[in-house]
Order: sequence, then C-alpha cells, then structure tokens
Amino acid sequence: MRYAISYVSTAKKNLSETEIRQILNDSENNNNKQNITGLLLYSEGNFFQIIEGDQKQIVQLYETIEDDSRHFNVIKLFGKEINKESFDGYKSDFISEDARYSSARLQNYEHYLEVLDKPTKNAVANILKAFIV
Repeated sequence: MRYAISYVSTAKKNLSETEIRQILNDSENNNNKQNITGLLLYSEGNFFQIIEGDQKQIVQLYETIEDDSRHFNVIKLFGKEINKESFDGYKSDFISEDARYSSARLQNYEHYLEVLDKPTKNAVANILKAFIV
C-alpha cells in the first residue's frame, strides 16, 4: 500500500528565485530517483507539496522536510494510505505572476487527485486553485 502526505509552508524571506528553482529541481531529481511520486509547487512565497511512496520512506522524508530551514509554518494537510499512485513520477513547478492562471495546468494537477477520498480531494483542489488562480 502506498502512502501520501501533503503540506503547505512559507518560504524564508531571503530565498532568491534561483534558490527556489534549485529546490524545485533538486526535489524533482531526488524524488524521481527514489521512486517517490508527487508534486511540488511554489507560488508567492509559499510551497505546496504532495509526496507518495512507501509509508516509512514518505514519513521519513516529511520529517526531513519539516526540519528544513528554508521554510517555516509547515502545515500538514493530510497523511494517509492510498490505493494507487496518482502521479506519474515527481514534478515541480514555479508559478510566477506572469503565469498565474492556466486552466490546463489546474486541470492537469486536479487530475492527479483522483485517488484521494472526496473530502480530501475537494480540500486539496481548493488549495491548488488558490496557488494557481
């Protein structure tokens, strides 16, 4: 059985765009190498992430994420078993002011939420909309 955790957090004020893009790239590369699927988004000083994989591995990764000094106010949205993975690999994205709204992007991200139960899916979909719209 796979396990998923989702959270939101606030980036430290002094992180540059270059550092943020490096976090996104490193996260994508490392997680893909470890068979962790999911999504990491950055927008307007905030991170949103869903990670999926072996429960022990995901819980350990989340503990590492919580201790990362590059962000704070880490709020766990959910941690639960899932029947199947919803992401095909691990992806990251930087949502900038000039690319804020994209219905195709939003629909693509919402598609990945299908494996979640309805209340969780609705809550996460609302957070995604806030990030992208």
